[in-house]
Amino acid sequence: MIAKQYFKVFFWLFLAALLYMSLSPVPAVTPSIQNIDKMVHVGAYGLLFALAVKAYNARLPLWALAVATMVFGVSMEWAQSLTGYRYAEPMDMVANGTGIAIMWLLVILIRRYRAQ
Repeated sequence: MIAKQYFKVFFWLFLAALLYMSLSPVPAVTPSIQNIDKMVHVGAYGLLFALAVKAYNARLPLWALAVATMVFGVSMEWAQSLTGYRYAEPMDMVANGTGIAIMWLLVILIRRYRAQ
């Protein structure tokens, strides 16, 4: 079993990676899969929330972790609008929230299954 302090390291490293990727210029490449950007947002913010749960759930309730993760996502969209080479997309924020909500539901279901 992975110790909680490792999950804290994983969480902060992944958060830093999302920060970097969110504010870096994007090459002008047309993706071959439609809406892949939104799927990446769902997966990335779902994973960020899952790492937050593993790292900090003993200290913070799920709703607080979800709000903090979503605030980070909204902040990244806002920061992108200030770069001059990126722009904020409301649907990216929806995708971020969707990833968080899916992972929150999975966490609840796993906890109920383990409690049986």
